[in-house]
Amino acid sequence: MTTPRHTEYDLVVVGSGIAGLYAALQAHEAGARVLVVTKGGIGEASTRYAQGGIAAAVGPDDDPGDHLKDTIEAGAGLVDEEAARILCYEAAPRIADLVRYGVSFDSTNGEVALGREAAHSRARILHARGDATGLEIELSLSSLAQREIAILEHTFATQILTEGRRVSGVEVFVRAEGQRRVFSAPRVVLATGGAGQMYRPTTNPPDSTGDGVALAYECGAEVMDMEFTQFHPTALVLPGRPVFLISEAVRGEGAQLFNARG
Repeated sequence: MTTPRHTEYDLVVVGSGIAGLYAALQAHEAGARVLVVTKGGIGEASTRYAQGGIAAAVGPDDDPGDHLKDTIEAGAGLVDEEAARILCYEAAPRIADLVRYGVSFDSTNGEVALGREAAHSRARILHARGDATGLEIELSLSSLAQREIAILEHTFATQILTEGRRVSGVEVFVRAEGQRRVFSAPRVVLATGGAGQMYRPTTNPPDSTGDGVALAYECGAEVMDMEFTQFHPTALVLPGRPVFLISEAVRGEGAQLFNARG
């Protein structure tokens, strides 16, 4: 834990996965005073459990337009096209940012190694450490953030504070101190992941309990698309053992799924 030296910040980020740490590092580079609050330990966010890879049109025969087309087709008419456009066209620059922050993606003969997964018309999936892409990203960003940014670990955000219709800070509970603290900030980023623990069985880590959505809703924010949850059909469920996710890359390479009747 990098102990905060201040009670006032330009930005408080709740969550320490790829989204939270990336936002914090970007704001820090822009000159902001940033605090990251995370209810687990740094480096333990859901990001580290992400297998498979990241889709980005970085190959010589690929472009973001093709990536967008594949994404819209795979969405079966439910895709927010503007969100998909941002995702596909900004993917390559964001990959470059991750590399700059110390993430090492797998390569072959000096060129980034690209795999193909379900619904993609081209090989555009980047991996790191084979199938441990999330772990590589989480450890790289955590290492950099710990050197540059104030971080409160094992700390629960309990309330987003507001003045009128504007955010004014965050109330937190610091487990190590056994007490609540308040940090003032005109901007708060909620990067708290999903709510996979609502379901059984799940491959989500124990911290995936939807806290950020609840915090946002309680302070008056609108929430949307809550009916959408992604389920992967390739998981190994064994009695008494944690559910193990089998990478979707197996389906991208042509694996077929069969029920008990074949």
